[in-house]
Amino acid sequence: MSTTKHVYVVPRWAGSAQDDWYLWLKRQLEAASNSKVRYEVHLLTMPAWDLPTIEQANRYLAEVLPPAQLNEDLYLVGHSVGCLAILHYLAQVAAQHPANVPQVGGVLCVAGWFSVDSPWQDILNWIHAPIDYEAARRLIPGNKLTVLLSDDDPYTSGFQENEQLWVERLNSNVSILPGRQHFSSQLDADILDAIRDLAETATQHAVAG
Repeated sequence: MSTTKHVYVVPRWAGSAQDDWYLWLKRQLEAASNSKVRYEVHLLTMPAWDLPTIEQANRYLAEVLPPAQLNEDLYLVGHSVGCLAILHYLAQVAAQHPANVPQVGGVLCVAGWFSVDSPWQDILNWIHAPIDYEAARRLIPGNKLTVLLSDDDPYTSGFQENEQLWVERLNSNVSILPGRQHFSSQLDADILDAIRDLAETATQHAVAG
């Protein structure tokens, strides 16, 4: 019997389910289903995402991913501001359920940032909003937070400092990829591979156990 892995994608600022690599990723993962692993990919349409707010993101994610439904076969993929939306939501869930924290299977953050080179007011609201990183991390298994960054992202030129923050704040596994800018192409094999690594490694361990 195959295990069904549910993958939820939170898009970049102003991004829709049709943008960048999202639809391609859905097609590739669902086509890759086999006798051991089956994928269902959910491309989220975030509310008012032209001007995202943390409050709206938390409220919507709580509707789509209520805490009681979080489990080890659920994977979260964030792109740009979508990474922060995921962290804020996981921290909120951990705060609301301190005695019984449901862990997800893993998290992939693509082009995630904690600051940008030329911020505007709406993005400063995200940059300055505190996140309880320790609380968020409790919902992610120890080696299951992967971050993909580019060495020429036009929004975050200090990719080495960004990498350091991901490691210090969240004990993340960070890969710096050359020439990927903000990971906005229509296909990206590294993103596909990173998700499959997170999901299928867990399945192999379960079978072995």
